[in-house]
Amino acid sequence: MVEVGNCLKIQKNRGWRGLAQVKITDAGKEIINNVFSFSQDMWDDMLNGHIVVQDKDYYYIITFDNLIDLPKPHQQRSVLIKNFWAAVTEVGFIEKDRWTSTNGLAYNLIVHYIKNRNNHTKSDWNNIGVRVMPEI
Repeated sequence: MVEVGNCLKIQKNRGWRGLAQVKITDAGKEIINNVFSFSQDMWDDMLNGHIVVQDKDYYYIITFDNLIDLPKPHQQRSVLIKNFWAAVTEVGFIEKDRWTSTNGLAYNLIVHYIKNRNNHTKSDWNNIGVRVMPEI
């Protein structure tokens, strides 16, 4: 279970093509490890100090501090985030089969999480990964 005071780590590696990893630890023990993509809605939520993670039964709405170390809103989503740490300041949790009965911010955050399918990285360039070298 995620609790206030746990540590949240967000990490993005260069080759992940828009994906990042969020880990939540308690006294050094990993309790949640999710990979997610930076859709615009997820990016905006994260820059406002919120992220949704899940386990097999629940969606957790995590609020965290340390927004100063995140990239700024005008920066590109693919900005590298290396070893970003924050403290969990608030936790909400909703059973997966009951999330539609919630409202307000929690509902919107979960919708953004569920709709987040990494669609913004489906260009031909990313799928093929070919560099074209012109001949002279």
